[in-house]
Amino acid sequence: MKSTPPPTTTTPSAAAASLSHSVSATSVADFDHIHGIPLPKENDDQCLNVSPPSPFASSWTNMCSGGKILFATDDWFATAENLLLDGPPQFADDLYCEQGKVMDGWETRRRREAGHDWCIIQLSHRAALQGIEIDTAHFTGNHVPIVSLEIADATCTQQSTLAKELPHALERLLHGGVQGTGSTPTEVELAQAAVAALEWNEMLPRTPLRPGFESTRMHYITLPEPAIGTLVRVNYFPDGGVARLRLWGTSHDPKTPKPRPLYMPITTGDRCTVVAHSSVKDESELPSRQPYEFLELSSQANGGQGVACSNKHYGEPWRLTQVTLGKDMGDGWETARHPERPSILIKDPTTHLIRSPLQDWAILKLGATTTNGIQRIILDTKHFRGNYPESIVLEGSSDENNWFPLIQRVRMSPDSEHVFERHQIENTDQAVSYVRLSIFPDGGISRVRVYG
Repeated sequence: MKSTPPPTTTTPSAAAASLSHSVSATSVADFDHIHGIPLPKENDDQCLNVSPPSPFASSWTNMCSGGKILFATDDWFATAENLLLDGPPQFADDLYCEQGKVMDGWETRRRREAGHDWCIIQLSHRAALQGIEIDTAHFTGNHVPIVSLEIADATCTQQSTLAKELPHALERLLHGGVQGTGSTPTEVELAQAAVAALEWNEMLPRTPLRPGFESTRMHYITLPEPAIGTLVRVNYFPDGGVARLRLWGTSHDPKTPKPRPLYMPITTGDRCTVVAHSSVKDESELPSRQPYEFLELSSQANGGQGVACSNKHYGEPWRLTQVTLGKDMGDGWETARHPERPSILIKDPTTHLIRSPLQDWAILKLGATTTNGIQRIILDTKHFRGNYPESIVLEGSSDENNWFPLIQRVRMSPDSEHVFERHQIENTDQAVSYVRLSIFPDGGISRVRVYG
């Protein structure tokens, strides 16, 4: 089969004049007198089931590919999702369904209510759009006579709000549009109110479309300047069908949702003070960065050392003794996931801790023996957000043989300094030369700071 070369592209302002028509057409022969459109050859009358190459494809990306329909006023004959399909529009002469002739595009009912049909497209990415391609293939007696496009540069929060307020948007995002359905006037009013909360800019003014014969199906418009946004509103005036819409451009400074606050299993209370790194504006506000009357005996600067550990798959215990804050997740002591960890974790109803004997441990030697006992301990899980230990136990010893508890098993929180003051530490009257940190069941710690 022979494909027709794509027409020359035009601009939005010229499109209204060059694409306009005012009479109904039932075959290509009707076009010999319409605005100077030449009479096509008879064998060009039938639209092909292939698409001509796009003049925009070599320069830009189709930002409708992978996009989503958030709302459509009507999906009776064919759903709006078809507008976004990558493949060429297909047509079979004898293919019918309950709604009528099967059409490959977005086709609405003959409108009998006030207003006009429209839909909202979420682009695959925030984009700077440069070219518009509209294909009315096979829509010869039922194409949309006039179309316009608007664009909104909605934030992630605004898009989420819009999806919550648009009628049936959740079902549509999960399952797609349903052919043979349409929104009620009340639902359209609700949708209109939801989209009115956004700032929309005209991307393509009202522009007449030609019917979907092979020689007249393709419409190419080059935008005079990039249109930047995340959402596009397609307006049909008043109803009808379009086979494909391709919006060509480039990804532009993508917007991503703000991360939700980390779940903090333990917060400041009787056991310790918890200071999340994300809660301070400057590192100088952290407890470990503020002056303290007692020495950090575990610090390398004062002779602290990493002695031994049960597992050092992702980091060695000497990193726990560094003076500085951890620079990343690799700058701490992290163990491998326990291969014998249970398939389903169970919490003890009394302690609310995971019921499992699995643990890893690391031993640190202090730079000096604490003659007056330990005054403060800081356990820092900086950067360990998805792999911090569920809980820890810290023990002390004067000879690396006889161990006694300093901190009983307690929950940890991600990316936080856990500060244990003297009254929250056990056996503060004991001399301590070594500390042993046990983590349950595995995970990572950035720093261990022992003061005395």
